[in-house]
Amino acid sequence: MNNLDFSNRGQSLIGQKMFSILDQANQLEKKGKVIKHLELGEPDQYAPGRIINKTIISLLEHKVGYAPSGGLNSLREGVANYYSKIYKKNFFKSNVAISPANMLIYQLLEICSNSGDEVCIFTPGFPTYFAASKYIELKINKVELDSSDGFQLKYNHIDEAISKNPKVIIVNSGNNPTGAVYGKEVLEYLVKKASENDIWVISDETYGMLSFNKDYFSLLELNYEKIAVLSSFSKVFSVPGYRVGYVIANSKLIEKVVLSSSTLYSCLPIFVQEGIEEGLSILDEFTKKRRSDYKQLSSECMNILKKDDRISCSEPDSGFYLFIDIRKLDLDDFTFCSKLLEDYGTALTPGSSFGQPGFVRACFCKDLNVVKDGLEDLIEFSKTLN
Repeated sequence: MNNLDFSNRGQSLIGQKMFSILDQANQLEKKGKVIKHLELGEPDQYAPGRIINKTIISLLEHKVGYAPSGGLNSLREGVANYYSKIYKKNFFKSNVAISPANMLIYQLLEICSNSGDEVCIFTPGFPTYFAASKYIELKINKVELDSSDGFQLKYNHIDEAISKNPKVIIVNSGNNPTGAVYGKEVLEYLVKKASENDIWVISDETYGMLSFNKDYFSLLELNYEKIAVLSSFSKVFSVPGYRVGYVIANSKLIEKVVLSSSTLYSCLPIFVQEGIEEGLSILDEFTKKRRSDYKQLSSECMNILKKDDRISCSEPDSGFYLFIDIRKLDLDDFTFCSKLLEDYGTALTPGSSFGQPGFVRACFCKDLNVVKDGLEDLIEFSKTLN
């Protein structure tokens, strides 16, 4: 066979290494092994009935045609109205675009930077930040946060990021994988320094609505034209397969996002958008219950992890992840996850996938007994190591 002459971008498409654990889990399941899936942020909790019902009704009404590339106008207006009420600011349909959140990371980076530009990512960070940046051929500068204070963003981290002269900074308060929520003052400082240096700020606020230990400060409260705030309904409504995310930004940037969507994939299905739109009226009520649930689950999980003093974990402020420090054990994080899965049937995600070796991520958005059993497996396995 002749050599296939892939482009540089084509060659960079090698997949995210974290999915090797999922592949291993799937192979074990095919052999009949029962797997406790704590590796994916895929909530087991039921989605609101009215979202599912509206989705079904839309399908029965044969709403399977094309939608506007920027999202249904009514959904864009609904999102704008929701945030206008929260922040006492005027957001309009022209400030909102609907697109899958993972896709938005790629779209925003491509729109706001050129190949060879610098992008700063605070680590640990969501793997798609690295994958999308690499694909667009950006120079990735990692600014490492400190595990000793729960991976909080500090002023010195921002100064370090600014010193690298990036075109874009990505910040993720309500962090995946750590659950850390950053303070108002430090985020204001970030935007102030970005404004002074003409830097784009992409703020991933996907887990902001699920902040249960701290008040959440959104960059939507600040006035800077080069802020793009992205989020998603997938996690808060437990509908990850719907892929309905959104970005809120100045109208000129939104115009570019809409054009990007029309080029890349045309549109999201009408029926999933109408389902999500139906959920907007119960969003506050629903997320309040979710925050309460996750706060309780987090507390129970932390108690289990205290059973081995060689592992540690900072209590999360938001979301449904535990980022567990295994550096005192005699295994790297990928080997640890692979052996834990093989021997105990519990799947976790290696911290190296997030730019932080020596840690593993566990999701607690699953059935409580499954989560507890999985963490007990982790403790039992850790005690077999030096």
